[in-house]
Amino acid sequence: MKGTAYNLENGMAGLGIRRDKRYGIAGTLRLDALEGLSAVKDMAVGEHERIYLLDDRADLWSYDWRIGDHKRLFPQGHGLFGEDARIAASGPFLFAADPGGDCSLSAFHTGNGQTMWSRQGERIEDAVFHPLAIGADANHVYVLSPLDTDTGGDEPAVPEGGKLSILVFTHGGMLVDVIANPSLRQPVRAKLKHLRGAYYLAVKPDGGLAVLDTIFATVTIVEQGGAASVESLPTRTYAGLACDRSGMMYVGDARGLAGDDEDDRFIVTLGARGEVNGAVTSYRGRAAVLLADASDRLYVLGNSDDTTITMLHLQPQTLAMSETGVPEGVWLSSGFDSTESGTVWHKLTADAFVPGGTQLHLSYFCLDDERAVIAGAYRSVDDWINDPFIPYKEKLEGLAPFWSPPIPNPKDALFMEAQGRYMWLKLEWIGNERHTPMVEKLRLYFPRETYLEYLPAVYQEDEESRDFLERYLSIFGTAFIELEEEIGDLSRYIDPYRAKGEHLRWLATWIGLETDDYWTDEQVRSFILAAPELYRYRGTKRGISAVIEMYTGVEPIIVEQFQTKIMRDHAELRSLTDALYDDNPYSFTVLLRPEQALGEKQLVVIEGLLEEQKPAYTETKLVQLQPWMYLDLHTYLGINTVLTEPSLLMLGPERSMPNDTLIVEMGMEKRMDVHTRLELDSELE
Repeated sequence: MKGTAYNLENGMAGLGIRRDKRYGIAGTLRLDALEGLSAVKDMAVGEHERIYLLDDRADLWSYDWRIGDHKRLFPQGHGLFGEDARIAASGPFLFAADPGGDCSLSAFHTGNGQTMWSRQGERIEDAVFHPLAIGADANHVYVLSPLDTDTGGDEPAVPEGGKLSILVFTHGGMLVDVIANPSLRQPVRAKLKHLRGAYYLAVKPDGGLAVLDTIFATVTIVEQGGAASVESLPTRTYAGLACDRSGMMYVGDARGLAGDDEDDRFIVTLGARGEVNGAVTSYRGRAAVLLADASDRLYVLGNSDDTTITMLHLQPQTLAMSETGVPEGVWLSSGFDSTESGTVWHKLTADAFVPGGTQLHLSYFCLDDERAVIAGAYRSVDDWINDPFIPYKEKLEGLAPFWSPPIPNPKDALFMEAQGRYMWLKLEWIGNERHTPMVEKLRLYFPRETYLEYLPAVYQEDEESRDFLERYLSIFGTAFIELEEEIGDLSRYIDPYRAKGEHLRWLATWIGLETDDYWTDEQVRSFILAAPELYRYRGTKRGISAVIEMYTGVEPIIVEQFQTKIMRDHAELRSLTDALYDDNPYSFTVLLRPEQALGEKQLVVIEGLLEEQKPAYTETKLVQLQPWMYLDLHTYLGINTVLTEPSLLMLGPERSMPNDTLIVEMGMEKRMDVHTRLELDSELE
């Protein structure tokens, strides 16, 4: 792009104002509308954006906000942990650290509520364990705990300057590391019960850890190599610490406000080293708990009564131009050379998208010389435009006498009094907070050619009427030029290699192929190009297999009736064979691997293809195989079933046994007086 651009970037949709992502409110969840839920003390976000809520009655709730379903993960009065526990989630696991419970650290499976493992007591493998905060990632669980405790008083406390540590556990419950850094200390003596809720812990994407001390308003960053840094925050009350995939951190403002005070509580944003670098201004209010999920969605439990969860998404936002402070961008072109003096420039066309509330402005000027008097000196126009040391505003002031009046949204702009060998353009993008005009391409037309040339000379004699007629006839000229360009580029509508979208699907109807949104352009194009070969083998096993493979990418398994003859010759297998492959001699079965159809809609498309390709007198049975083994069903060794060597069951710190497992002594499983399971190893007649 010749020239100088300010606050512009080139993307897939064209050239537009630079954009970034900022958090905006995506929705709110009212917790007081959930039956049975009491005041929420802590929460965690697990797989599929499911929220886990711990209330002040120690009830743990699983809340699928997308469908409005909430249920207790454990029965009331479960006794597994108390209401002061801190919780974290990762994958299918939920972890609870309870400073006052019998089990100080436990792991549960969120699918069935089964306890996977637990740790008890105030020491774990010689390490003091009083959980103050908890966090988790895909591989480990991290728990903040004091290394030093003072038991000399009436209640256990952390002494002044007492060391804190981060205990690292695997998801199986094995302690693998104790991170003790001199920067992790408790500044003043405090009872353990007073430190509950005073610390928050978050895991960074690079494996580092961040610890928020809400009492002294500090954030401590502990890197993987052990180095640590401490950053102080503005003095106020904080709650909640979250970290996104880029390493940015977010801290909630938990201050209380008087009734008439303006609410200036925002989520504070921190850089990778913990330094304050801004705020999420789209959320205003108190934050009691703050979390980020794997998609960088923020969840804020807060507002006046802590009964609302506010969800914030990263949303595109246009950036303000540093020179003006508003969302706009400017391109100053270098000179376009027509190679001939006195050239009359005709027009400019722009392939651009201009959303509502935005504008494009075009200005231009022409000269026969590359040089002009700018800012009191005779100099090269291109050098003035492209000099990076000349400030933006000074450049505009120097060129201000030359520019034409701006043309708004110049998708087809006729130049007026544009005569000279060289032309310079100024294109201005005027956006808003969310949108920007996008310019894909520009085209300059010169010299001027109008239909006035084809009229008698008398129409060109008067200067004023000639100018009017040129502009008037250019309307028709533009229409004819567009039509000629469409005709010249007709192949993009009828050539399957160039056509796309609706035009490609229109071509597909020429060969009798009906498509919908579940067809990709590549699938449609493949069918069109293979049409001659497909018609040649239509109604045959080879043709059907090719069609299914073309749509799914994997060759299907087709079972014809003659292939099951051996099984039908055995009387005991005949009924099973009929159930699996049908008893109609004019039918066949198509078996799909699990990955060939990922949804019901794709199965419907495949059924439609089979109906079009099969012989008219036959019937088709479509079966999608499942990746498990059931006898007397569609189980095929090496396709959806794998046999392995038997292995011994070993229980250890990283292993667990499902709650439906039964342990039976060998040789004793069929005795009535020892262990009997109806329909499994015994039956009643």
